[in-house]
Amino acid sequence: MTDLIRYPSPLPAPLSKAVRVGDLLFLSGQTPRGADQKPVGGAIEEQTEAVIAAIQATLTEFGLDLSAIVRCTVWLSDLGLMARFNAVYAAAFGAHLPARSTVEAKLVGGVAVEIEATAFVGTSRSVPLG
Repeated sequence: MTDLIRYPSPLPAPLSKAVRVGDLLFLSGQTPRGADQKPVGGAIEEQTEAVIAAIQATLTEFGLDLSAIVRCTVWLSDLGLMARFNAVYAAAFGAHLPARSTVEAKLVGGVAVEIEATAFVGTSRSVPLG
């Protein structure tokens, strides 16, 4: 049987920060928050940078980086923001673009973007076991 490990969220919400199943690490959706966990407002570029920084911070805890991301689901509050979002997203991921879906949705807290990610941990990577 494959181990399933849940990593608690620092937020007061009923969710896990991440869940590892076998060689995959599933990250909960990230909204634009600073290191202090307070919402980051501003333009879509600033919000996207904050979300990607939060994803990177979580990956770093597991000895990973953005190149380990194999799949993202992106929610935008307005698909008219897609080109500006894509510019920041493409710069962050570079040559390591994951598979992706993007949809328009009304997001919690009135933010413009949320990203959920799945990373490949692999058996050769040393990842904390909780």
